[in-house]
Amino acid sequence: MSANRYEMLLRHPQLLDQHTLILGAEADLPAGWMALLRNSGARLLSWDWPTVQQHQPLTEPQVRFALPESRDLDGVKRVILLWPKAKPQALALLQLAATEARECWVVGANDAGGKSIGKAVAGLCEQVEKIDSARHCVLWQLHLQPQAPLNWLKTAQSFRFGDQAYLTLPGVFSHGKLDTGTAVLLEHLPAPAYGKLLDLGCGSGVIGLSMKARQPALQVTLADIDAFALHSTRLNSARLGLETEVVASDGLAGISGRYDYIFSNPPFHQGKETDYAFARQLFASAGPHLTRDGQLWLVANAHLPYEDWAAEYFSEVQLMAKQQGFKLLCLTGPR
Repeated sequence: MSANRYEMLLRHPQLLDQHTLILGAEADLPAGWMALLRNSGARLLSWDWPTVQQHQPLTEPQVRFALPESRDLDGVKRVILLWPKAKPQALALLQLAATEARECWVVGANDAGGKSIGKAVAGLCEQVEKIDSARHCVLWQLHLQPQAPLNWLKTAQSFRFGDQAYLTLPGVFSHGKLDTGTAVLLEHLPAPAYGKLLDLGCGSGVIGLSMKARQPALQVTLADIDAFALHSTRLNSARLGLETEVVASDGLAGISGRYDYIFSNPPFHQGKETDYAFARQLFASAGPHLTRDGQLWLVANAHLPYEDWAAEYFSEVQLMAKQQGFKLLCLTGPR
């Protein structure tokens, strides 16, 4: 993560006032940002749970975790978008902004398409102008064309697993397709007949929901940091008629109780640098969340040294399958 986009906004404090809504997912906050946000009266809406947590002690309505909706634009005259990595998600957010606001400012990192934002948004704008370039970011001013109300369902893409179709909203991991790692996990891991199951980093919910569909007696909890993922999971749970619990959590930090099974396809890459923090933290913190005979199952790229790290925290680490560049591990006996 990088604080560069917030640092860009610190160069333009006049953009933040009580009629400004900031849309973005960035948890790394620079010095001075919280004071500017608090004193300006601007609101920040994020679909990223760690971003909202880092903005404590500010609370609703100034800082909120949610899937952005038209009602969030009530009274808004200026929208500031921290350009997300997924271009379809970024364009959908601009379409949403244009249903109510005309003035929009976009901050994009150079390594995430920031330099080409002007070209990317041309179809939604009457006027686009590059205002500033600093901190490896570009600041754009947009005059938005009015847009019809946005229905997030119309932005969804679907994929099939077995007899079921799963929806994913823009920005959700492996949008519109079943990723190879999850496919390996589902192929080699039969659904437990009973017990409590946690799908951690659930994305569209395909792991936990497919297990629940196979074995209805399972008590399934699905967790993710991303509101777009959580909404996708809730939509899929409702469409499939499966009763589950869906919660926001950064890793296991927001999870209570113990589980017989924890399943995960943990993220390991952010931006240009490889980041193993999620997996290492999962190994370190999973023990208190597992029952005495509980199992932690995870799928990972074959080259990652997860077995060595897991062995620091679990007495038994088994390689259950290896194919298509991925490996499936089962961890038991937390130390």
